[in-house]
Amino acid sequence: MNGLDYQRIFHEIKNTITLINSSMQLLDQRCSQLKTELYWDNIKNEITYLKNMVLEISKAGSMEQLQKDSVDLNSIVLDLCRFMKDSYSDLKWKLNLSEELPCVYADQIKLKQAVLNLIKNSAEAGSTYIIIETHAAGSHVQIAIIDNGGGISAELVDKVFDLFTTSKKQGSGLGLAITKQIIECHDGTLELNNQPGKGCTFTIELPAAAL
Repeated sequence: MNGLDYQRIFHEIKNTITLINSSMQLLDQRCSQLKTELYWDNIKNEITYLKNMVLEISKAGSMEQLQKDSVDLNSIVLDLCRFMKDSYSDLKWKLNLSEELPCVYADQIKLKQAVLNLIKNSAEAGSTYIIIETHAAGSHVQIAIIDNGGGISAELVDKVFDLFTTSKKQGSGLGLAITKQIIECHDGTLELNNQPGKGCTFTIELPAAAL
């Protein structure tokens, strides 16, 4: 199947899940006794989980449709941090952004999604601070997201970029796998430096745009 076929399939699945979710919301309003049923909340949570998973897989299926342009990584970081600081107000943030950072030739929306996934991963790992650094590395540009969330367990570290690998109760196990796919579709790399008991550093490296 091509990318369009996958998009049609996911569109149909998403519509069905949305219909089920809407019906459950109506039942919530009309049948108050359901709220006391043992499995009702579990069903709602599983539907939400399934809906989020389909949305993530649908995004992954559209990798071949990159809309590339000259992109400033520093601007992406600043935009995301303004948004994330409101959602994670207890976190301390430090930005070390190179003032002479070359642009990259990339799909800004997908690249923003990849960086957001990494920041959210750090924020939801129990970190008290996140450091984000950018700098030029020869003909490439690097961005590093550093946290103190305790690192990744030994049994998961070798599978962290595999689909459905997660240590979170409500995690889909899709975020890091999709992030790696986005970066590799831009001829870049995504590396993990894991320090068990301390934290993680995820580093994206991308080719700098030609001048």
